[in-house]
Amino acid sequence: MRQSLDLAREVLDHEIVDADGVSCGMVDDIEFDHPPGKPPVVSNLVVGPHAWSARTPALLSWLVRLVVHAPVVRVPWSEVEHVTERVQLRSTAAKLGLGKADRRVGKWVSRIPGA
Repeated sequence: MRQSLDLAREVLDHEIVDADGVSCGMVDDIEFDHPPGKPPVVSNLVVGPHAWSARTPALLSWLVRLVVHAPVVRVPWSEVEHVTERVQLRSTAAKLGLGKADRRVGKWVSRIPGA
């Protein structure tokens, strides 16, 4: 992996792809550990509607919490294989608990005529 990344430009809001090449969400937030006396280090990628809904207007945030019952998933940074235009993971989405809401929504969308 490269020695440095611009996390805001190269990771945040980018697509996540699992070890099988399956798209499994977007990076909605990034968590850091900050050991005393040391620089902060990335600990987790945060994925899920509840992670990004906090950045939206209150009414939309409330609606997302009401409608979407998907948990926030924390993907350990150690699971990141490499970063290009996508964030490639070492494991499958199922192993990491990703994509559950996408699969559920996909079932609804497939029932819409013309979708």
